[in-house]
Amino acid sequence: MNGVIFELHINQASAAKIEDHLGACNDVFIPPLSGRVGIDDYARKIIDKAVRFEAWSGEVLIGLVAAYCNDIDGRAAFITSVSVLPEWQGMGLASQLVKRCISYASKLGFTRIELEVDRRNAAATSLYEKHGFSADRVSGQSVTMYLAIGKETQMTTLRDYNVEIKDATDHQYAYNFDFDVMHPYMIRSFEPFFRNGSLLELGSFKGDFTRRLLDHFDDVTCVEASDVAIEEAKRKLGDAVKFIHTLFETVNLSRRYDNIVLTHVLEHLDDPVQVLKRINEEWLADSGRFFLVCPNANAPSRQIAVKMGLISHNAEVTPAEAEHGHRRTYSLDTLERDAVAAGLKVVHRSGIFFKALANFQWDRLLQTDIVSREYLEGCYKLGQLYPDLCSSIFLMCERGDKK
Repeated sequence: MNGVIFELHINQASAAKIEDHLGACNDVFIPPLSGRVGIDDYARKIIDKAVRFEAWSGEVLIGLVAAYCNDIDGRAAFITSVSVLPEWQGMGLASQLVKRCISYASKLGFTRIELEVDRRNAAATSLYEKHGFSADRVSGQSVTMYLAIGKETQMTTLRDYNVEIKDATDHQYAYNFDFDVMHPYMIRSFEPFFRNGSLLELGSFKGDFTRRLLDHFDDVTCVEASDVAIEEAKRKLGDAVKFIHTLFETVNLSRRYDNIVLTHVLEHLDDPVQVLKRINEEWLADSGRFFLVCPNANAPSRQIAVKMGLISHNAEVTPAEAEHGHRRTYSLDTLERDAVAAGLKVVHRSGIFFKALANFQWDRLLQTDIVSREYLEGCYKLGQLYPDLCSSIFLMCERGDKK
């Protein structure tokens, strides 16, 4: 196709052209389009009710995005079809047509665009994520995704996971305290509950904790939203781990795992209960174990910050945390509430490492000889007695009833 010119138009195709195009793309759809609709009737419906963003090569309709833009009062447009002829795929046509659709809907005054995608269709899901769409709700294999459009809404809805993991001048995404102190003690807290077999890590960041998990498991899969983080993790770990670059809300995992680890990630999610439901219902083996760790709202370091006037309450999401994608700050009761709401069975609850200093203060201390290994050990053991005063809170869960 090199050197072949195509043209972009709106609403030029006839019903017959659309029917021919959709028929030629039938097997590209997942599942095939003909198994869901009558293609001839669907083509006429698109002509009657949808705005069509089209790519043409001569007389051939090679790409099509069709969207219903009728519900202006509801402010929601709906993309009903995205298709490119097989021989024209890989040239960015779908991306160009989706962009034109988004721009058109925005100019009409819509504040939201929705679409549905089969979660098995990784290529389509990746395309929509690149344009800022996020998972909204899941029903069976169907995922409804949405994009907030307009100047007021895009800034608060679109997420760039590569930006969220960046350090700033006055705060970091992760500290040496996390890597050198918390990671070893997390592994130590998990070890008595590990099952033999496979492990799924949800949110692997740059692979530092993953490397510790490899000491215990040969079969490790990681799902991570940041491609920058994955590249760094691959550089460290090579082919020892299977990495999947996508979102938890839309990832299609074709197996169950004996162990699932989610550490310092749940607080970042837009809909944490929905992801926990997927863990319970789709990914955790019948006899598997789920290891859930989150930063603790009631850690003494945060309580001291409240008394100092730095934050208003224990569970406040600070501006620095928000910049790194935090949506909430959990305590033991709210963490268990969400786990139970997802149907998980909480078997063990604890805390990891008694902590009265902020991470940046710990980083400075760890550069001196003031803090001994015995002191660190004392903080870890004290945390077992007072989990609600720990740096992180920990739930070990097993599969429970569906909710």
